[in-house]
Amino acid sequence: MYPALPLGPITLPTGAFLAFVAVYLGLEVAGRYGRRLGLRLDDVWNTGLIAVATGLIVARLWNVIQFSYVYSAEPGLLLSVRPSGFSLLPGIIGALAGAYVYLWRRRLSPSAMAAAFAAGGLLFLAVLGISDFLTGAVIGLPSDRPWARPFFGVAVHPVGLYRAAGFVLALAVLWVAGDRSHPNRVTALALLLGGLVHLVADGFTAEAQLWGDFRVSQLLALGAIAVGGYWLARSVAPAGEATPAAPLAPPAESRSQS
Repeated sequence: MYPALPLGPITLPTGAFLAFVAVYLGLEVAGRYGRRLGLRLDDVWNTGLIAVATGLIVARLWNVIQFSYVYSAEPGLLLSVRPSGFSLLPGIIGALAGAYVYLWRRRLSPSAMAAAFAAGGLLFLAVLGISDFLTGAVIGLPSDRPWARPFFGVAVHPVGLYRAAGFVLALAVLWVAGDRSHPNRVTALALLLGGLVHLVADGFTAEAQLWGDFRVSQLLALGAIAVGGYWLARSVAPAGEATPAAPLAPPAESRSQS
């Protein structure tokens, strides 16, 4: 495994470096897909950067408040940027709130922006899959397949690479088959495809969290598939009827007045 990446005279932590790469590439794809939906590139990038910044701040503050007794005893930990110093769920909620406020102020279409970030999110998750493989964050079951990779002397399934390949394939499908005239269908399709990737790939993970006899990640994947499939079916108009697309943005003069 590769917990650190040597780059010339410096060495970077693999997880943190690839997380930065994942955010950049995810925003790049979201911007490109957003243009197909009538969104401005700047608006997509601004929404993403605001969401990331807000999420990190909220996740950090929540962790500091939650473990204030630890930080009061060791104030130097306030400057730590380790993943354990951030609270995931509050960070996600903060990111969504920050993005929504920006969309509201700019009078942008939430459905179109969600579709753009659904596409970018697939590539984001693909890069994180590579990170999980390199750092050993996700370990596969023992395997004698030719593509199995050694992990402390044992050949195992490269689950992180399975996920990465699956998400790249899902993005390709979304890029070709996504209905850009109906952003909700794009988001629903991305949710369905992402659930399928986890459902298949996570079947090869070792030391998975279980709920009874079932892997929790696969149960969540089944939920995502069910929600995405139902949403996709509901968004398809009956034959002969057209489902009007939501307005993507106000006229230029409205934006300038705001």
